[in-house]
Amino acid sequence: MRGFSRLVLAQATLLRRNVAYWVPTLGLAIISMLVFGWLFDIEAQPFSLGLVDEDGSAASQGLIRAFDGLDNVEVKEGPRQRELAALEDGKRAAVLVIPAGFGAELTQGRAVLPGYYDNSNPIRLSYAASTIDAVVEAYNTTVAGASNPVIVERQDVETKNVSQIEFLTPGMAGLTLLWGALFGGIVFLAGWREMGILRRLGVTPLRPAALIASQGASLALLSFVQVAIIFLIGRLVFGVTVEGSYLLLGGTLVLGVACMLALGYIIGSFLNTLTAASAVANLVTFPMMFLGGSWFPSDSAPDFLQPVVRAIPLTHLNDALREVVNKGGGLGDIWLDWAILAAWAAAGFLVSLRVFRWQ
Repeated sequence: MRGFSRLVLAQATLLRRNVAYWVPTLGLAIISMLVFGWLFDIEAQPFSLGLVDEDGSAASQGLIRAFDGLDNVEVKEGPRQRELAALEDGKRAAVLVIPAGFGAELTQGRAVLPGYYDNSNPIRLSYAASTIDAVVEAYNTTVAGASNPVIVERQDVETKNVSQIEFLTPGMAGLTLLWGALFGGIVFLAGWREMGILRRLGVTPLRPAALIASQGASLALLSFVQVAIIFLIGRLVFGVTVEGSYLLLGGTLVLGVACMLALGYIIGSFLNTLTAASAVANLVTFPMMFLGGSWFPSDSAPDFLQPVVRAIPLTHLNDALREVVNKGGGLGDIWLDWAILAAWAAAGFLVSLRVFRWQ
């Protein structure tokens, strides 16, 4: 155990002294926080309107089509429960429900639509309400052929509005783990193999599993320091607080480090030089950076990209971090994200151990 601890500290010291490791992993996250936190003080979620069609009639479909082509409004269709949950999470400015029987009531001259509004932001609330009212009024006069046969029954919903910097801070923590652990794994395998360090270690009693475990522990130590710096800046400069359990936050970070380190090991296991491994890593990390929701909500990606978004591990790391940090979520809210991260980590380490070579 003493030898393992010394190996962990030795590798952590090597990384701590490597400026090229710290600058891209931590520097990018801090710069992003300062730029977005100071210069772009905007809402984390775009103006999004949820539409629920429980009637399925020609009249209800005509009303749905009336919302097509709205400027600065992202229209989402789905079942009532999902859209109202998105509203409570701050992902919708409003949800308009077209209840069953809407078409029949319209033929009788009067139909009522429940409209649910996020009242945490008065400006966005006013914009959403006026937009819905304008569309319904146009539908009344041009489609229904009568004056005010459709009435929106307004219901305000209490939600916690997440600011841009509150949304961004957990994303930067996830981005730091992506860069730090993944590229750390590449340095440990491809870099050490290129410099001949692994060949020299191969003649010692050290086993590959012990080497990988010690490297993972050293990267976890440095990653925790980097993430602590990010949250400290968020707290002291922008007032960002951790709403949930620090224990769940720590568990999420451990799984994130393990997952990203496993991806780095997979890349480093198949390539012999640090240059080649870094080039492949860039091809992997850059799509993950933009699709994984580090800077912007991942649900705003086009529908054809959503399967890719939900498959990459960074999405689930960021989702779990935001659930704990922004919403105070518990284990029941993040268990699926944890399971996916653990599956990625287990698969990555199994592949790495199977193809591991000292030279």
